[in-house]
Amino acid sequence: MAAQTIRVLVVDDHPVFAEALAQFLGSQPDFEPVGTASTADQALRVMQEHPVDVVTLDLDLAGEDGLELGRKIAAQYPETALVVVTGARDTSRMLEAVQVGARGWVTKDGEIEGLVSALRGAARGETHVPAAMLQRMLNGLAGGGRELSAEGEAVERLTPREREVLRCLMQGMARKQIGELLQVSPNTVRTHVQSILHKLEVHSALTAVALARRGGLDEEPTGGGTGGAGGGNHPTGHHAPMAGRSG
Repeated sequence: MAAQTIRVLVVDDHPVFAEALAQFLGSQPDFEPVGTASTADQALRVMQEHPVDVVTLDLDLAGEDGLELGRKIAAQYPETALVVVTGARDTSRMLEAVQVGARGWVTKDGEIEGLVSALRGAARGETHVPAAMLQRMLNGLAGGGRELSAEGEAVERLTPREREVLRCLMQGMARKQIGELLQVSPNTVRTHVQSILHKLEVHSALTAVALARRGGLDEEPTGGGTGGAGGGNHPTGHHAPMAGRSG
């Protein structure tokens, strides 16, 4: 039996991104873009004229709050699923989106396949939140809604292996020692350190260590040695981004 067609409205105040996304979805056999909108009024007008199964919702609509539009859609069209597609990584905004009723949160620098999967899941009534964002949201809930510090958010962007390397740096280990502990080559350690500096937006390992401590990263022993940390390299999570801007 043929898959049910998912009618999608793309809401984003950057026309190039919106049109590119709509065009891509239109190339998929199970999606039918019903239009694009750059403002709340345009989005609601399209929804009055066409049935919509899923709305991709940007948070910033030329000075308008995307979540306020989300509230209106949830109230007027409760059967329509909302999936936030944004460049933001703000935990408090994600909590707001979940409270509004969003079934998905996808960052614009993620893989297009991740967005497609989230849209299909939302149409089935499923919820999609990236693991790292979900962990930050749970941390915020555990802290009574208190959001992580900027340093904590930065540390959360590191992969598990990068956090292992950073913990070693916090313990004062040289790169050769780190390589021996984690059973990787010095060149691999160097690559991890460079990635850490890039993600934390700092220029030295010493500054990275100071930021990690402010961000709450503990200095617990790594799993190294004989496989607790793993002998091979973990993926660093770099993927081809979606078309359009990432901000």
